[in-house]
Amino acid sequence: MIKLFKFTLPLAVCLLWIGLVSGGNDNVLEAQMSTLKQECKEMIKGTRYEGSKITYFTAGSSKQVKNIEVYTFLLDEYKFAISAKKCTAALTVKIYDAPADNKDRVLIKEFKKVQGKNLKFSTTELNDAYVAKIPDADRLRNIHIEYSIGSGKGTKEGIVLVYGIEP
Repeated sequence: MIKLFKFTLPLAVCLLWIGLVSGGNDNVLEAQMSTLKQECKEMIKGTRYEGSKITYFTAGSSKQVKNIEVYTFLLDEYKFAISAKKCTAALTVKIYDAPADNKDRVLIKEFKKVQGKNLKFSTTELNDAYVAKIPDADRLRNIHIEYSIGSGKGTKEGIVLVYGIEP
């Protein structure tokens, strides 16, 4: 019985420590994402805040693709801010008019090497680029943002998207 206790006590302590350390890292990342969300809100200052989306991922040994859809059904101008400051893996942001499963979707705008940076754009820019590619097209009713994430160190990271409407 004593030998079993000598084995299980260190094992239990080790498992508890692993749980605390990994949980702590998630809390730190969430706090960092919250700070970046506030930075993004500042980037689109003067808009009426509409929403945000934090995309978490683990930058592993292979490339990943994450997709987000944002509805832009109002005629007002939408402004978008993306923060990839806590992203160390190579990151490309592509904006499309349709989801990934639509073979006829159109690439409207692309931002390369965004890791470690912030960026912003508006529906005016996107609509101008869209109409330049498809002259008889109407304005965008929604946009599909695709994050192409390169391989990384195996760490958990995140990307913040914030958007608002010009009053």
